[in-house]
Amino acid sequence: MKQYIRLTLNQRIQHIILIISFLTLVATGLPVRYHDTAWAGFLINLFGGFEMRGIIHRTAGVIMILGFVYHTFYIGYLWIIRRKPLTLLPNFKDAKDVVHNLGYFLGIAKQAPRFDHFNYIEKAEYLALIWGTIVMILTGLILWFPDKAICFLPNVIFDISTVLHSCEALLAFLAILIWHFYYVHLNPHVFPMSKVWLTGKISEEDMKEERALEYERIEGKTME
Repeated sequence: MKQYIRLTLNQRIQHIILIISFLTLVATGLPVRYHDTAWAGFLINLFGGFEMRGIIHRTAGVIMILGFVYHTFYIGYLWIIRRKPLTLLPNFKDAKDVVHNLGYFLGIAKQAPRFDHFNYIEKAEYLALIWGTIVMILTGLILWFPDKAICFLPNVIFDISTVLHSCEALLAFLAILIWHFYYVHLNPHVFPMSKVWLTGKISEEDMKEERALEYERIEGKTME
């Protein structure tokens, strides 16, 4: 069966590094928020105690920062040097697709909207990832280096950073667990897991069904 490239090797490596660093940060960070629970104590002991947990957490944070910096340059390279369009950024068609899809779910529209390489759900998830990563990096650095941060930031920023870092971490974890995992892996079409994040490839059947506009552009023909 014919297959199409969905994710390049570079993108898959970035994704795997993000998965590892994110899950490590969650496993070592949430026990601090819920330190008075039994499972939090278990995880802290599993990581070698509170101090070692902190070292692992900060190491994972550095890896995420480096990955984010690399991704920023990677996107810049694709856009400026290779003149690739920023297909992950929302456009007017995405707004129309939201309305169209809602109409389809309500039985008003006869057909679902046709998508390109990324649909509006994936774009929203990507923007949420970028925003959440920036918030976590900035607040994490303030909490990591409070003595330096307090030299040029008011005291209230430290308190705000503590709340934001904790709440954003919980929100990100729930978004990944409920939204991303179901949409990408647990929905009936691909259950129990989509292999795209490993192989980077999508079948022709899925391409026609999920990325009709991209399929037509690549093949140079219109689907009936």
